[in-house]
Amino acid sequence: MANTIQFLGAAGVVTGSSYLVSTDSAKFLIDCGLFQGAAAADRKNYQSFPYNPTKINFLILTHAHLDHCGLIPKLYRDGFRGRIYTTPATFDLAQAILTNAAQIQEHGVTDKQLEALFIKRDATNSFKLFETHEYGKTFSPMPGIKVRLNDAGHILGAAIVEVWIQGQKLVFSGDLGNSPVPIMKDPTIIRDANYVICESTYGDRLHEPPSAREKNLLATIKQAARDGAKLIIPSFALERSQDLLYTLNNFRNSGVLPNIPVILDSPLASQITDIFKRYTKLFDADFQRYLKTDKDLFDFPGFRQTRTKFQSKALNQLSGAAVIIAGSGMADAGRVQHHLLHHLDEPRTQVLFVGFQTPNTLGRRLINGARQVRIMRHRITVKAQIKELGAFSAHADQAGLLRWLSGFTSKPTVFLTHGENISREALAKKVLSKLKLKAVIPAMGEIKTI
Repeated sequence: MANTIQFLGAAGVVTGSSYLVSTDSAKFLIDCGLFQGAAAADRKNYQSFPYNPTKINFLILTHAHLDHCGLIPKLYRDGFRGRIYTTPATFDLAQAILTNAAQIQEHGVTDKQLEALFIKRDATNSFKLFETHEYGKTFSPMPGIKVRLNDAGHILGAAIVEVWIQGQKLVFSGDLGNSPVPIMKDPTIIRDANYVICESTYGDRLHEPPSAREKNLLATIKQAARDGAKLIIPSFALERSQDLLYTLNNFRNSGVLPNIPVILDSPLASQITDIFKRYTKLFDADFQRYLKTDKDLFDFPGFRQTRTKFQSKALNQLSGAAVIIAGSGMADAGRVQHHLLHHLDEPRTQVLFVGFQTPNTLGRRLINGARQVRIMRHRITVKAQIKELGAFSAHADQAGLLRWLSGFTSKPTVFLTHGENISREALAKKVLSKLKLKAVIPAMGEIKTI
């Protein structure tokens, strides 16, 4: 039997990452992610898995973002009992992320949701299957298969996965970090592979330089202070919120942050920040240097966190200028919707997006210039100033992806996934013209022989 890889998600879209690798003796998954976006994406999550979960030997999890791990509890519910291999930090984060996701499922996130994808018990039971491995340590999930996890520089614990099977080597990029940015180290360079499965989220564009993102972020805060208005930042609880707090802490230490309240309105982000503080050894040299003079790089005078719904609702009565960081990052759910509901119709309000916005999400509609939007059954006229900072993305841009791929000296075949088609096609042309590598754009569900 020939070895095969099936692309079960994130092919032509950014979310739902999952790959099924089949050999004559094993079937295993790389990631088992949630589809995110409009109703069509959500419906995919309710479909049956295109394989028998009881026949999957093991799963390797690249990192703890929901679009990579979000269907693991459903996989458990449907009978999977193999091991789940990942890094220690990813395991800690996944427990927080999946427990929160289960709570959302149990309470229902939309009026259209008829049943929960999974419940808290499914998530908790799936945690018993996890086995952690440090970066750079080779292990064998089954006879004839070796695996090594390497720092992807994307979020805390994120891994590039090397897999050796029957004389072939596969490398899964997972999500690659946006280098150089604060906190995270640069993605590990891998030299050899037969096949590389590479993300392409920003395969068609370049980010602003890191210095520009800090300059522009500070400018929006200063504008909020001058106008006595709100700066609302929809932010993902994992990584983006911590990146913002780290940057704001540096502003405060440098004496340039205006004296206005900064509020993190996300209990999950607060929980994840506590996890970050346990893994500071994984962060870059600048972080380590700053730690010598500031023992908490995610906290500073003027910063506070909300823990309860009452505290969150009270922010709607807050007068004057303030920076409010709230989930979710695409503004499609979470506490940020309440802040947008109260402030989108105010011309002095700024809404700053600092991450990728999936098509058909509220965030993408606002960035695309929508003048009216619906939030929680209310139709709101958009008068606020809508802004975007691409350099805060945790994903490598086109130049970063090409730089990482250029490290391979073995001339592998490159499968481009985790991107919209326009991004994959643009990157494929660059991979061929600049790196002289074969680039393949697989379709959703397609099976390739390897």
